[in-house]
Amino acid sequence: MANEIAAMFAYGTLKRGEEREKLWPARPLTVVTAFTQGRLYELGEYPGLVRGEDRVQGELWIFKHRDIQRVLEVLDEVEDYPRLYLREPFDCETFDGQAISATAYICAQTDPLTEEMRILPDEQGIVNWKPAGGRFQSIL
Repeated sequence: MANEIAAMFAYGTLKRGEEREKLWPARPLTVVTAFTQGRLYELGEYPGLVRGEDRVQGELWIFKHRDIQRVLEVLDEVEDYPRLYLREPFDCETFDGQAISATAYICAQTDPLTEEMRILPDEQGIVNWKPAGGRFQSIL
């Protein structure tokens, strides 16, 4: 069954209710709250994920395997792959503790990232991006 589905981890503007949600080119089988390890940075009107130790909250968008190539083609354009973002596998965990591997778009350019741009964990130890209204100028 693992080869019959593919998962994408969304942590910013592609999440449900956000401005780019409508850009997903295929209907997912399901969308569930999930977590991965990383660090999240505020990059203007969108966030950027890098490898790290924080517990980052996002969503797993689960697709039929036959749809994933189209999803990647469209999201590669949306995320300006590989100039702004790279695609990498991430180990994720659903809200109820189920482990699943997913693809996430991560920052391709980490040199401009500063500690002031880092989104810190909340009191529960979870990092969750919310639109800040362009608090920072886009640096990428």
